[in-house]
This record gives sequence, structure tokens and C-alpha cells, in this order.
Amino acid sequence: MLLNNKVVIVSGIGPGLGVKLAIEAAREGAHVAIAARSASSLADAERRMKDVAPDCQVLQQPTDITDRSQCQRLVAAAEARFGRIDGLINSAFYHGNFEGIETADLDDWRKCFDTNVIGTMTLTQETVKTMKKSGGGAIAMVNTMATRKPFPSEAGYAASKGALMVAAKYLAKELGCHNIRVNSIHPGWMWGAPVQDYVKSASAARNVAEADIIKPIAANIALGRIVTDDECARAAMFLVSDYASAITGAILDTNGGEFIGC
Repeated sequence: MLLNNKVVIVSGIGPGLGVKLAIEAAREGAHVAIAARSASSLADAERRMKDVAPDCQVLQQPTDITDRSQCQRLVAAAEARFGRIDGLINSAFYHGNFEGIETADLDDWRKCFDTNVIGTMTLTQETVKTMKKSGGGAIAMVNTMATRKPFPSEAGYAASKGALMVAAKYLAKELGCHNIRVNSIHPGWMWGAPVQDYVKSASAARNVAEADIIKPIAANIALGRIVTDDECARAAMFLVSDYASAITGAILDTNGGEFIGC
């Protein structure tokens, strides 16, 4: 198991990738502190984690990452329960409106930045303090292909994630001397609850088969299919595992080859 007896915090537990990150961490043998604003999301996640790893140790901690005191409580609770923190997977996000820049609600952009950049950095700052005490760790940022391949009406979200991408590189340089690695994954289309809901609604709105919605999306992906959120979650597990001990400051595209960078 990639994360046997590692202690990992996963933020942003919810439908789609967030809960799959928690499930895969459990499957790989980690002790997992799960964080989300919704207590019901945490309870559901623990049930699903126990389904794949009955002996997994799970800490549920309701957390709004835009509130430093709540981030401090999360980290303190994880350290008190498990004794250390080896990994942090920053998955919490706010997407905001789908709208063009010219007429965008910039207050909504501010909410994106408050969560996706400032909130993520707040939780990271608090976690790093504990990682330093225990000799190191690994941080994975969940980013988005939209920073590298513009998607219509997603500029506010993508701009905030672009800022997070840059911050992650700086963190990698700053924290390397403390044996703390920082990397990013950049998913694109992921077959899971959110995309499945989109496909169903688009199919109904256009009065076409769901396959007709999926086909043009898959046609732009090198693998010829929409990758699953489980697959993207496993990529994040790799980055916080010891198998990635030589990797920091990297961007791992987990979008099936829809974006292939240099």
C-alpha cells in the first residue's frame, strides 16, 4: 500500500473527486483526517472509506478553510489523534459563476480567490508547522486543466487556480530544505458525480442521448475517454507517497491527454 500508516489530511470532501481522494487514501493504508464544511459529507465519506478499508482510522473535522482558526483546529486535531502529519491534499475549492470576464461579477471572483488561494494557503501554512516538527511531508494541490486550456466562462475559477499553481511552485522552492515536497495535479473532465449530472442535464436540455454529449468531449482526449475521478485521486496518492520522493514543484496532468504540455 502506497500510504501504509501515513497520516494524511484531505480537504474539500464532497461529491466527485473530494470523497474519492479520501477513499483512495484509506485504500492505500493511510490514517486520514477529512475536512469539509458539511458534517453530513464527512459522515458519508467515512462510511465509504470503511467499505474499502474497514480498519482505516478516520478523523472527521468540519472545516471552512477560509477561517484560520478552523484550519488550526483541524491540524491540531489531526496531530493530537495521530501524532504527526505526513501528507496534505488540498482539494477544497469554490468554483463561482460561469460567465465571461467582460460582465463578470468580480465579487464572485474574490470568493474564488478567498477559498482557492488564500484558504488553501492558510491550511497549508498551518499544516507545514506540524510537518516541520516531524521531519517533512508532502503536499498535493488539486488544480485544473482550465489554467492551461481555457474553458468558456470559467475565467474567474481558472485565474484563482492559476495563482495557486504559481504559489505551489514557490512553496516547493521554500520548503524543500525542510524535506517537504509540493506538487499539483491538473484534472480535466472527470467521470464522476458532477460530470454525470452535467451529462444528464445537457442531454435533457438538448433532447439528445447522453452518448451524444460524451462523444465530442472524449474526442478531444488522447485516451479517447473521460478519465474517472478515481484515477485522478490515485495520481494524488502517488504524489504524497514515498514513490514520489524525488518530485517537487511538478505539475501532473491527470486529464487523459486532453492537454499535453511541454
